[in-house]
Amino acid sequence: MRTALLCLLLLAVTGCATNPPNGPVYDPWENTNRKMFKLHNKIDNAVLIPVARGYKAVVPDPIEKGITNFFSNLDDVNVFINDLLQGKPHQAGDAATRVAINTVFGVFGIFDVSSRIGLPKHYESFGQTLGVWGVGEGPYIFVPVLGPRNMRTSAGFIVESQLTAVPPYFTDERPVLWGLAGLQLVDVRARLLGASKVLDSALDPYLLLRDTYIQQHRQATLDTKERIVPGSAKQQTSTGDEIDELDELDELDELDKLDKLDKLDKLDELDELDKLDELDKADELDELEKQEKSEAAEKLK
Repeated sequence: MRTALLCLLLLAVTGCATNPPNGPVYDPWENTNRKMFKLHNKIDNAVLIPVARGYKAVVPDPIEKGITNFFSNLDDVNVFINDLLQGKPHQAGDAATRVAINTVFGVFGIFDVSSRIGLPKHYESFGQTLGVWGVGEGPYIFVPVLGPRNMRTSAGFIVESQLTAVPPYFTDERPVLWGLAGLQLVDVRARLLGASKVLDSALDPYLLLRDTYIQQHRQATLDTKERIVPGSAKQQTSTGDEIDELDELDELDELDKLDKLDKLDKLDELDELDKLDELDKADELDELEKQEKSEAAEKLK
């Protein structure tokens, strides 16, 4: 009941903020999110990264791959449910077949037999399902350790953590469940060690992570391979015509060109005046030269 009430609260907040595919990221709590991002980095550098590096150094690659496959097989249960909820029966059949084959012939998913026989894995989440149903993505939030999210994916994560994260047919022992959750966290962090270098080299790692996450989530929700760039949505005029922010900049650029031409016109006018001034000076010199010649003639007489 508490989980259901929390999800309803999150969805109520989410429904108030819908964004078009290319709309800007709705980040009203950016100051708080940045503080949470800094806290996450401290935890990450102090705990998660050293543990992940030690995990990769100690665990042999085949075993590490098997652990990744095991959690991927659990996730296929979640993928199957969300495929059905999104009205994708063919993909749901593929996900169900993957779970059956990998669980039976792949020793509970440790070996990814399905991919070898032509059933590649795909990804779906309840957050994407809510997006397909028309629920707005809501404000962007950053949760330490868990990472970037929005209200829609947060509600989806709560539902998935209760229903499909670790199926009850494995165990109901809390220590085992917490141990599996910790192992999954370390496994994910070990696979993302390379991404840390990209973030560290960014001018603003917070913005890079935020925009990349929202971009990938929107593309996954819309099932499109077309690149979606947050913040590039076109505006509409009162007549319904679409205008692009770049068009406005182009118009300003044209005005700048006109201003430059105006300045050149003024310079040309000044140049014309200079020419007139020079002609006036030449006329004065001619008159002086005539006077000098007349004076010299009078002296000779």
